[in-house]
Amino acid sequence: MKKKTFFKMIAVIFIITAFLAAGTTVWGAKGGIPGKPPQQEPEDPPETPIEGYYFWKLGHMDGPHDSSKAFGISRDGKVAVGATQVVDFIKAFRIDIDWAIATGDGVAPLYNELQVQENIGNGEAYAASDKTVDPCPYDKVNPEDPGSVDNLDWCGSFPVGTLTTGTVTYSAEWLGYENPTIIDDGPIYVSIPDFGGGISYMVANDVSADGIIFVGTGNVKTGPVAFLADMTTATVDPDTGETVVEPVQLTITEVTEENLEGQTLQTSSAQAVSADGTIIAGFGGTKTGNKAFVTFFEGTETDEEGNVSAILTSTILPAIAGGKWSEAYAMTVTDEGAIYIAGRSDSPKGPQACIWFEGDDPTTTDVVEEWVVKGLGGLSKKKYDSVATGIVYRPGSTAGDLMVVGSSQTILYPSEAFVWTGNPVLEPDGPYTLPDGGENEYIGYMYDLEKILIKTGAAEASAAGSAWILNEGTGVALSDITNAGDNGPSARIVGWGTNPEGGGEAWLVTNYPYDDLVFVKE
Repeated sequence: MKKKTFFKMIAVIFIITAFLAAGTTVWGAKGGIPGKPPQQEPEDPPETPIEGYYFWKLGHMDGPHDSSKAFGISRDGKVAVGATQVVDFIKAFRIDIDWAIATGDGVAPLYNELQVQENIGNGEAYAASDKTVDPCPYDKVNPEDPGSVDNLDWCGSFPVGTLTTGTVTYSAEWLGYENPTIIDDGPIYVSIPDFGGGISYMVANDVSADGIIFVGTGNVKTGPVAFLADMTTATVDPDTGETVVEPVQLTITEVTEENLEGQTLQTSSAQAVSADGTIIAGFGGTKTGNKAFVTFFEGTETDEEGNVSAILTSTILPAIAGGKWSEAYAMTVTDEGAIYIAGRSDSPKGPQACIWFEGDDPTTTDVVEEWVVKGLGGLSKKKYDSVATGIVYRPGSTAGDLMVVGSSQTILYPSEAFVWTGNPVLEPDGPYTLPDGGENEYIGYMYDLEKILIKTGAAEASAAGSAWILNEGTGVALSDITNAGDNGPSARIVGWGTNPEGGGEAWLVTNYPYDDLVFVKE
C-alpha cells in the first residue's frame, strides 16, 4: 500500500499542557501560539503573478527544519498543500500559489522569507478545495487579529489531511476564517476521530471542489475502511462549541450479472473524489492483494436501529494482464461526464503506473462499454516500479488529451517524478514524433520531469540548473494562464525532491505547456 505519511509523529506533552492552560484547542488560540512572536504585518502582494514556464522551490517553514513535501494541489491550480518537519514537529502547510510566485522579477522566492508556507497546524495536508472568492484579497492572516496564526481567510479553499494532537491523529478539514456553510466565526478545523478499534489513525485524502465533501480512510477492528464526510450535515456541539461531522463508512461491493450477491472488498481506502463529490476512487483488500475501485455515491439510508450507511454503486477495476493487484489514487471527470482514474497495477514487469477509463477492449469481441486499463510504463525500461498520483483532462492538446504525473524508479534513483501525456486509447493512434526526435506509435510521451525542465530551458530560466533530484510529482491541475502558441490553459505540478544542499524540499512547476514540448537544449 502506498504510504503518504513520511514523518514520524512525536508527542510533546508540554505543548498540549500549554494549550490546555490557555483553555483552548490545540493551535486554535485567538492570541496565537504561546511563546511565539506575532507575525509580521501583511504587505499587499503584486497585482498579478508572473507568467512563464518556471520551476519554483517552495522552501520550509520558519525554524530548524529537515524536509518539506508538497502532497497536492487544488483543481483550480490556486492552492498547494503539504507538510514540513520543524524540529520534532510535523506542520501542515497551505500555499497561495499566485501570491507565492508574484515576486515580479521572474525568480522564485527564497525559502520562507515571504512566508510562502502558511502553517495550519500539526499534521499533514493532502488536498484542497478550489477558491470560491474571486478576486481573492490578501489572505495570509486574520485581519481582526494579525498576531494570530489561526482562523485564516483562504478565499473559500479548505485543505484536508491529518491533524495530530498528542499521540492521536484525526482526519481534518481546515475551515478558514469565514465559512458561511458551517459557522460564521468559529473553529478553524473540523476533525473526525477514529472509528474505534484497530490503529488510532484517520486521514482525509481528497475533497470536492467546493469543500463540502471529503473522503479518506479510518480503521476498525478488521482493518482500514473508506469514509465520506458531508459538511452540510455538520452540527455545533452546544457544550464545546466544536463543529461535529459524522462520517459514513463505505462498503465496496460489486454486483454483476454473474455474481448477484456481489464481491465485497475486505478493507477499503478512499483516495480521490470527483469535483462534485459523487464519485470516489481508491482501493481495497482481497485475499490476493489490493484491488482498485470506483464507486458512485447516491446518498445514505438509515436502518431501524439508526445506523447510517451509504448507497453505492461500485465497480472493481481490472489489473494489467498478468497482474495480481491494483490501486487507484487520482481521478478527473470531464464536463461531459467521462471518468479517468490514475494509479498503479501489478504487471509481469513489476508495479506500473496506469489509467482506467470506459471503452471497448480490443482484446475481446465485446462492444459494450466497460472499464479498461492502460499501462503507462516507467522511466526504467527493464523493470517497472512506477505509480501515477495526479491526472488532468486537456481536450485538444496535440500531445494527448490526458496528462498524468507520478513517480518511477530509474536507472539512477529509486524514485523520480515523471510526466506522461497521451490519449485514453488501447490501440495505437500514432505515429507520433517525440520531443527528443524519436517516434512513438501512441500520441504522447513519458519523460522524467527533470529532463523536461532541462531540455526545454525552464530549469535554466528558473536558476534551478540540474542539481535537483525531483523525487515525486504528487499533483497536477490546469491554471487560468495560457502560454503563447498553446491551445489551452497551462498546467501546474507540485511535488517534492532533493535540493542542491541535499535536503528534502517541496517544489512547484508553473505554466507547463498545453501542447507539444519543444526541446531547445542539448
